[in-house]
Amino acid sequence: MSAGEYEVVFIGRTDCGEGVATFRFSRPEGYDFKPGQFFMLTLDTRDGVVSKPFSHADAPDDPAIELTTRLTGSAFKDALLALEPGAAVSVSGPKGRLAVPDDARAIGFLAGGIGITPAHSIIRHAVLRKSDLSITLFYGNRDETCIPYGEEFRGYATSVPGFAYVETLDHPGPDWSGASGFISAELVRANVDDPVSLHWIVAGPPPMVEAMRKVVDDLGLAHESVSYEVFAGYK
Repeated sequence: MSAGEYEVVFIGRTDCGEGVATFRFSRPEGYDFKPGQFFMLTLDTRDGVVSKPFSHADAPDDPAIELTTRLTGSAFKDALLALEPGAAVSVSGPKGRLAVPDDARAIGFLAGGIGITPAHSIIRHAVLRKSDLSITLFYGNRDETCIPYGEEFRGYATSVPGFAYVETLDHPGPDWSGASGFISAELVRANVDDPVSLHWIVAGPPPMVEAMRKVVDDLGLAHESVSYEVFAGYK
């Protein structure tokens, strides 16, 4: 699937807590991608014209292109925040090779923070297509202030056959009823009968991905059964 350049229109933004937001753009005619891929967004910023990569948080069947990102106060993120509905911007893509193997029947995700975006794209695509793919999502966040797509995943866990959801917080509040602490091999084993039978996708910022490499080793997962997506920066 070759990449191209497209003009898209900004539709709107949804905030998640104070430091994370989801942005939606019109989907241009002829633009198609595979769940797990990313695109480049180009904006005119105070530092000049800048392009940044963003994973598709949307599924291919969704009507809009969607990204979710941390708001860092950088020139690029400030320009993104300043967009008004109807503004035209440029995207190019799709890019990237992260994807569910064609022969996979069961997959697991070890995701943290906004590293959830490619997982959300893959999961939402499977749900919309009524796929028979078995999916287990382990999702770690700092606290309850913002759990991107958490409500959606909780809904899938009660309504979508074959979807299991385990969320954990580093700093849970007193009313939190889920798991606490980092994603661990023990947490995975407690929720998955045979971890080596799944294809795993690890996605998140570098420290989280490095921590998950130890989890992968502790679980005895084969190198070829794990895919990684590192979110190297939020600027």
